Amino acid sequence: MSADSSDYENVQKAASHYENVRIRLLNPVIQSQRNQSSASDTDGYVDMSSLPGFQGKSQPSEQETDSLYTFCSPNVRQDGTVGVSVGVACSQEKKTKSSDKLNVNCSRAFYSAKELLDSEAQHVKTLQLLYESVEADERLMTVWTEVPDIYSLHQNIHTLLETRLKEWDQNEGIAEIILAKKTEFSIFSSYISHYDEKLNYLEHIQSTLPEAGTLKKHLLQVIVRILQYRMLLTDYLNNLSPDSREFENTQNALVVVSDVAHHVNDRLKNGADLLRLVHIEHSVLGLTDFLQPGRAFVKEGTLMKVSRKCKQPRHLFLMNDIMLYTYPQQDGKYRLINRLSLAGMEVSKPPIENAQSALKIDVKDISITLSANSCTERDGWFAILSRTLVNLSPISGDPVDSFGLVDGPEMCLGENAPPLLSVSQVTVCMNCHSHFSLTNRRHHCHACGKIFCRDCCKNKFPLKYMKNRRAKVCDHCYTELRKHDIATITESSSRPLSSVFQNIHPSSLWRSRKGQLSFNQETVSNGVMSGTLHRCRNSKRSWRSLWFLLKDKVLYAYPQPEERVACETLPLLGFSVRSEVEGESSMFQLYHKSTLFYTFRAQDSHTALRWVNAMEEATVL
Repeated sequence: MSADSSDYENVQKAASHYENVRIRLLNPVIQSQRNQSSASDTDGYVDMSSLPGFQGKSQPSEQETDSLYTFCSPNVRQDGTVGVSVGVACSQEKKTKSSDKLNVNCSRAFYSAKELLDSEAQHVKTLQLLYESVEADERLMTVWTEVPDIYSLHQNIHTLLETRLKEWDQNEGIAEIILAKKTEFSIFSSYISHYDEKLNYLEHIQSTLPEAGTLKKHLLQVIVRILQYRMLLTDYLNNLSPDSREFENTQNALVVVSDVAHHVNDRLKNGADLLRLVHIEHSVLGLTDFLQPGRAFVKEGTLMKVSRKCKQPRHLFLMNDIMLYTYPQQDGKYRLINRLSLAGMEVSKPPIENAQSALKIDVKDISITLSANSCTERDGWFAILSRTLVNLSPISGDPVDSFGLVDGPEMCLGENAPPLLSVSQVTVCMNCHSHFSLTNRRHHCHACGKIFCRDCCKNKFPLKYMKNRRAKVCDHCYTELRKHDIATITESSSRPLSSVFQNIHPSSLWRSRKGQLSFNQETVSNGVMSGTLHRCRNSKRSWRSLWFLLKDKVLYAYPQPEERVACETLPLLGFSVRSEVEGESSMFQLYHKSTLFYTFRAQDSHTALRWVNAMEEATVL
């Protein structure tokens, strides 16, 4: 690769009296986010001409400059500044002289390595859950014998990456860590070789496993992580100098992980689809929890969004159960706008004057009008979407599977907002078929979205997606919701009696209870962590036993697990967690800056570690 055609940054030559320029950084993490957010304009590269020391300086001639690169090394100082040594171009006559060094922003290679470390830490947590599940069942331990070795390997890689980034200024580069584990990567070949057969055995015994769906997802993440290595190392390689030793090491590390990726493509039944999905997940910014067992790629392409002012490009990724609605960025990646479920989606070809080849997509309360380059392209999208929606119908009636679909439409009542029918399209009640008039008004059922008359839609029921606020529902939905509610009461005898009377009392009796909604007990299945802890305030030793629920970065405290109203709520953003208080591994503390807020004590050190990890994730955006 020549210096003239490379995409890397050519740092301009500067006089010696402009050296040691110091740039004030608020925080390396914040600076990384700013670089990513501005990628659409500057592609993340540092514009050296914007620095004060480079304004008004004449550009060196091509004969005087030479493409010399020096690998950047960030050095975070106590005063908040970050120093990075960057080599500058010099002439052939001055090659023996030391190059000038500037204190500028951390190198993009460092942040690529930081991204690899952060994702590795998350993967180790997933492997820990997988290891605990496999170890607890002798049948799984006999089949998935590679899981303990894989868990140990990733733990070691995470430790080495963490140490390397702490010593980045003295020892730059991460590729040698992967190269040192080259022989141990052969464990993945054994894991992949009989993956499909082992998965069939897991489906055979899944009726006896409490969390078979979660186990499948964790087993798939083992393979996905190797494919992610290739994506992350490629980004890391693109931010290195071709003249550096690390560039060559990274190329060799890419060969190691690529061999495993090719093995995935060859041995797995849906290996090619999995590679495609991993690439999509890496390319779409803001996409989380995307890779699911059974999800398959269908089609992608760019269409134009039709609006009153102008047309804007929108890139669509169609899967067999969802569609990603994104917009393209200048750096070649995509930013996620919305994740649209195919359940309940309707596709049409509306006649629009300014868009002859228009395609309209309606799902729930979202309506999108897109325009293709030609009617042929529009018809192609319409046919594929229609066929995918038809193929989705049999899946929606199955029990909970890899797509997260439930038993049927009745079980979803009240959990998600239904697509509301347009009142202009309905002239009679969808139950008793009475005609609507000035006195016989239309009423939406907030559970199924259909339109009924007043007599057929006179009941109210608290709906989950409306934060348990009571809303009008039709007679059929009310009956189904009552059945589900009674079954829940039968299964859980600890439910307070007041919640049962809420379905009987008129809504006017509850209007005065404003502000209680935010303190209602959250569903434990939707929370990150829940359980009983002992807590004391500040440095006092008056311990109190409470039941805690951590969800959406907020810590809820309840006197008892069966309580529906939280006695305290604490947003954890801006706090910090410290573990092993006074040498006790079962204790940890919650600080705000330097002020001690609470001291917690768990039943054992393992439970305390899980709480510490969950709270640490909740303290940052």
